Amino acid sequence: MDGIGDGGGASRADDGPVRVYGVDFSAAAHDAGRKTWIASGTVDPERGELVVTGLRRLADLGGVDGPRREDALPALAAWIRALDESAVVGLDFPFGLPRFVVEESGRDSWRSFIGSFPESLLGAGHRGTDDPVRAFAERCVGLTDRHGEGTYDKRQTDAAVGARSPYGFIADTIAFHGMRDVLAPVVDDARFAPMDRSGEGWRPEAPPGPTVVETYPAAVLDRLGLSRTSYKGGGESETARRRQNAEGLATEADVAYEPESDLTGAMVSDAGGDALDAAAACLGAFTAWRRGYETDVAGFDDPDAVALEGYIYA
Repeated sequence: MDGIGDGGGASRADDGPVRVYGVDFSAAAHDAGRKTWIASGTVDPERGELVVTGLRRLADLGGVDGPRREDALPALAAWIRALDESAVVGLDFPFGLPRFVVEESGRDSWRSFIGSFPESLLGAGHRGTDDPVRAFAERCVGLTDRHGEGTYDKRQTDAAVGARSPYGFIADTIAFHGMRDVLAPVVDDARFAPMDRSGEGWRPEAPPGPTVVETYPAAVLDRLGLSRTSYKGGGESETARRRQNAEGLATEADVAYEPESDLTGAMVSDAGGDALDAAAACLGAFTAWRRGYETDVAGFDDPDAVALEGYIYA
């Protein structure tokens, strides 16, 4: 195991292989368990290579009572909490909001904001609303009118990779349920990069547990020169793009698929593109780990904002 680090400068000699997961997240009310996919992998101890070993739907995990969001997302959070420090998990939903939104809440850190989300933003009164996602989006839009630009502001990391605003159309549902139903329940049992990082190591307040990072499959595909759009659907052209993307991920340096696993076939046959996105998220998590969770903020107007807003690893 010599030469394999934990992304923080410490040896993993006694910990065994690093396990890497990528989660293509869905907040669909009736089908989140079937539309959320998890890609699994390990870092080869000899060559430092990511070997993607499996793909499965969240609904196929043990302990998931059904595909509905109310059952599936708590199960996803429980699965993350059960992982140990050898695991790195990449999730493809927004981990935060623009800096001015967090600051308006009065919270002074990402942890304090997420740990009490959505009360940190909406107050206790949100529990009486029939549509908390709409209340969340409207609150953010109202703050944007006062502090931001346009209607839906982006975090700096969103703008850098071409992602949507966390409270824009469609993204608002994903961000709300990701932060409320996954991040808030695990915030005391996992460490998050880069928010829990200081210099080259982890902050003292970061709890032991798996490392969780935000990633964005479209940006991973884009970085590799693959198709970030037009690969979802049942037509011949979409199927061809999924195949090209699936094969392209495995030609990336230091990435391979488990021999005889037919992971490429699984990605190609899933017309929704969710299995492919999970594999891309797995690669995003591996890239974050391999780079020691460093951030590229050279083009950011406010590089320090990632401590409150979060950061997308691609």
